[in-house]
Amino acid sequence: MIGVVIALWVYIGFVFGRLSCANGQPVTNSPIIEPELLAKAVDHAKTLAVTADPQYKQHQKQYQQLLEELRNGSVEALYTVAQSLNQRNVGEDRITSVQLWHALADGSDHVASAVALGFSYAEVDKELALKYFVQASDGDGEGPHQASLYNAGRLFLELNDAASSLAYIRACATVDKNYPGYETPSQTNTCKEAYEQLSNQIMSKTAPGIEDASEMFLYASIDDFPQENTKEFTKWSKAMEFLQTYAALMQAEDGTTDDATKKAKAFETYLFSAQEQLLGLQKSSKKLSALQNYLLEIILGRIQVLVTASTKSEL
Repeated sequence: MIGVVIALWVYIGFVFGRLSCANGQPVTNSPIIEPELLAKAVDHAKTLAVTADPQYKQHQKQYQQLLEELRNGSVEALYTVAQSLNQRNVGEDRITSVQLWHALADGSDHVASAVALGFSYAEVDKELALKYFVQASDGDGEGPHQASLYNAGRLFLELNDAASSLAYIRACATVDKNYPGYETPSQTNTCKEAYEQLSNQIMSKTAPGIEDASEMFLYASIDDFPQENTKEFTKWSKAMEFLQTYAALMQAEDGTTDDATKKAKAFETYLFSAQEQLLGLQKSSKKLSALQNYLLEIILGRIQVLVTASTKSEL
């Protein structure tokens, strides 16, 4: 269903530079660094002492501080060394940098290292890259990492999960509303543009089934409509419950019972109940997004097909 939509990302790509990371992230868990890996980090740090910087004394002071923090297991010092190793673009150094990022991301939930791993794996292992972008998107525990929300959404789409893609890109586009201190205007604009284009392409170039349409519906409004504890959300939830009950009955039907007509009637009852709730929700069409109206039409159309099939089974 989604393959044709992936063209959307060709010109947008991953955002925003190589590493757009949260600064000053509090780290509560100390990473466990293997002695051999720490020795490589220290050896590289020692090479940073060589400089032609006119402010030589200041440089040496910073270098000594980095070396001391590194030996004490400082997360930020280890991350600084990993960055430096990766920028050298030498095979062994790049491997060491990724090993350090793994130690920090896996052992300390370090956001910047998770972002770095997301980029490192983006072209070679999309599922692993997605894992780290999702991890990084949680941010520092108080607010999200906006770029990672977008990058996770992009990868979800490439892996054919449109509902999750809409959810993450919408979260990126609305960081300014929910976490203004974590928002970058250029990133917000990019995410809003991506969300709009993804919505338009789903409507114009795909024909999702009832299950895909149902999964996307709640993420298909950038205004987060319908919100929980509203009558519209209740109508949607009840409709989904009726459809799930119908699906369970269908799975239980083995075609060998003598009361097929009775079961068909029961199926029909749940379909009509779901249809009634969704038609009630459709009356709120001015609040629904264009994509939600599109998905709702698909769901209602499919319900009508099932009702017709159920009615024929009674004949």
